Amino acid sequence: MHEVSVAERMLEITLEAAGRNGGGRVRTARLLLGALTCVEPEALRFAFEIACRGTAADGCRLEILRVAARLECQACGGVHEGELLEPCPLCQSVGFEVLQGRELRIDTIDLEEAPFSEGGSEETSR
Repeated sequence: MHEVSVAERMLEITLEAAGRNGGGRVRTARLLLGALTCVEPEALRFAFEIACRGTAADGCRLEILRVAARLECQACGGVHEGELLEPCPLCQSVGFEVLQGRELRIDTIDLEEAPFSEGGSEETSR
């Protein structure tokens, strides 16, 4: 299950970003997940929850924003959302350039206010 290694890397990225932005507990992480990634959202959500235990992201809510596959037909240039194995709805050809749908990245994180320190910090959304 590659979702475990994806979740572990997501956690690393999230904690690094939290550290760069004043620390504090990570409340929410938003992930852009393309339809062509072959990542199962619920398995990823479960793996991320487990990976977060005992870290500054313990209890973090993972929001997964699905990104549809947008394809450009190499024969007619038509753009549509769909599957790579389906023929073009305009000309029935196969063979596409992928315009979107491969995304797999943390889009934003929401942090709780870090404990007071010299100079203080406020809630941050990145």
